[in-house]
Amino acid sequence: MNTLKLKLLKKTILPLLLLLLTYTLFGQRGYLVTDSTTLSGIKIMDKGKTGNALWCEIKKENKTQKFSPDDAKEYGFHDGRTYVSKEIPYSDSTRRFFLEQLAEGKLTLFYLAEKKHHTFFIEKDSTSFSELRKGKKHKDSYFQNQLEKITSDFPVIKENARFVNYNPEDLGRFITDYNNRLYRPFPRIRIGIVVVSEMSKFKASSPKTDGYKYILDYSKVDFKYQNSLSGGLLIDLPVSASYFSSHMEIQFVKHNYSYSVGVNEKTIDISTNLSSIKTPVLLRYTYPLKKISPFINGGAIIAYNTDKKTQMSGVESSENLISAPTISYLQEGFAAGGGIEYRLNYKHSLFFEIRYNKLYSNDATLNNTDIQFLSGFNF
Repeated sequence: MNTLKLKLLKKTILPLLLLLLTYTLFGQRGYLVTDSTTLSGIKIMDKGKTGNALWCEIKKENKTQKFSPDDAKEYGFHDGRTYVSKEIPYSDSTRRFFLEQLAEGKLTLFYLAEKKHHTFFIEKDSTSFSELRKGKKHKDSYFQNQLEKITSDFPVIKENARFVNYNPEDLGRFITDYNNRLYRPFPRIRIGIVVVSEMSKFKASSPKTDGYKYILDYSKVDFKYQNSLSGGLLIDLPVSASYFSSHMEIQFVKHNYSYSVGVNEKTIDISTNLSSIKTPVLLRYTYPLKKISPFINGGAIIAYNTDKKTQMSGVESSENLISAPTISYLQEGFAAGGGIEYRLNYKHSLFFEIRYNKLYSNDATLNNTDIQFLSGFNF
């Protein structure tokens, strides 16, 4: 038994410990390349984007050593950030900087950050190297127009240049998509309209018992789904240059709920008219494809019931036999759903979604459960 344990220790636990030790010593380190040597597993001090452009500072034991862009070709951090020494036009002369490499391939994108200025450079096929200035809008020199020219051999992604902002995240993603021949919608702020077909029903909480001759337990009532057709507005805000976005809507919904209950050999018909403004705030994940992109979303929803009226027939109000159902003016809950987005062109799209809502009333007898079928148009 001891022999088996020893073999298990040698074959499994010791290699894992060795791997962990190796990662601890070297996995969090960087590298440095000079004309004569390559250093790996070294600790590089992160001086921020402006400082990293001027120096590569490495730390060995208690000593530090600085390398200028004239001393080294490139260096990289453990997290994948790479800085390459490049000579660029500067004022009336030239100067070398460590440029951060944001994308690599047929087009290689570099970024230079200074205290009062930042700019980008594009290298094409390792032959041409030029600055991508922001320029003025509606001019040929504007960076979006330059991107369209540079990527003209891949027309389907060329359209996305109109949505690229002049920052490392957007430009890095755009050039990476071009290099990989990856056609996907580019993150941007979108607004639109939405049509909502909603099936909604009540679900009861605890009944109120004070001052009534008969207590009706609304939780035992077989509430049915009631249908309505409504509309609203939407806004979709990208979360950086990712597949995620913050999706918000304002829906204007109106329902007429009708149901019957029996108590003490009486049949009581109850009708509730409810007008609501519903505001879902969702985190959406979209898997972008060329024409049809699936998505899922989930988050919180708030309903403000602007008008709520309940009528009861089959019993006189003076009899004080039964408590009327109540619903809060303000309801909170959660929403989750999924659907597809159909891309019409570079800017417009249609979407279809099925969504589930659960809304809770505070200090009231009725909550809401919704199933929504949504369709909309993004501008």
